[in-house]
Amino acid sequence: MEIVRQLTTAIMPGACLLCGAAHDGAGLCADCLAELPAADNGCYSCGAAVTPGPLCGRCLTAPPPYDHVLSAFDYAYPVDQLVHAFKYRRRLAICRAMAPTLCRRIQQAPGALPGLLLPVPLHRRRLWQRGYNQAQVIARALSRELAIPVARRLVQRPRATREQARLPAAARRRNLRGAFEMIGAPASRHIAIVDDVMTSGTTAGELARLLRQNGVERIDVWVLARTQQ
Repeated sequence: MEIVRQLTTAIMPGACLLCGAAHDGAGLCADCLAELPAADNGCYSCGAAVTPGPLCGRCLTAPPPYDHVLSAFDYAYPVDQLVHAFKYRRRLAICRAMAPTLCRRIQQAPGALPGLLLPVPLHRRRLWQRGYNQAQVIARALSRELAIPVARRLVQRPRATREQARLPAAARRRNLRGAFEMIGAPASRHIAIVDDVMTSGTTAGELARLLRQNGVERIDVWVLARTQQ
C-alpha cells in the first residue's frame, strides 16, 4: 500500500503523483499516464472483456438496461489506487490527469454524442462527509471538453445506502432498490451516466431503468475505470 501512503501525503505542486517527476500540472507525468492499464472495452454493451464478437454471452442472453459502456482504464494496479485516492482522499488532480483519456475514447467512438451527462448522485449525508461527488467532478471535466451540459438535479438519492463495493454481487441490487428518484423531466432522449468505476453495473443499471421509465431512449455509461469481474 506504499502508493496509497504517497498519494495521501503532501507532495510538491507539479510533481507526478506516482513517480514524483515534474509534469505539466495534470497530476501525472506523461510516462506514468502512458503506462496505466488501458481498457479494451470488449463488449459493446457492458464493457467487459469478451471473446470475438461485439457482445459478451451475458449481454446476448440478458441485455442490460443501458446501451453502451465506455471506460478509459482497467481497474488494476495502479489505477485502483489512484481512483481510491481521488474518491476518498481529495486528490482531484487525479481526475484532471485521467479524464482526458476517457474524453479521447469518447470522441473516437462511433455514433452521436449524448445531449446530457448524468453523474451518479450521492446521498446528502455522504456528500457532506466527503465534501464532493467524484462522479460530478468527472462529469464537469468531460462537459468542458465535449460541450455537453451536466444534469446536476435531474436525479437525487433520497435513501442512504451501504457502499456498493463492500457488498457481494447478489446484495447490490437490493441495496439500491428505491435509492434514486427523478425530480425533473429529462432534457434529452440520449443521456450518458458518468461514474468513477463500474464493477457489476448495478448502480448504472438502476439509474438506467429510472431513465427508461421517464422516456430516455439511449443510455451510455462512461467511467474512468472498469473492473473485469
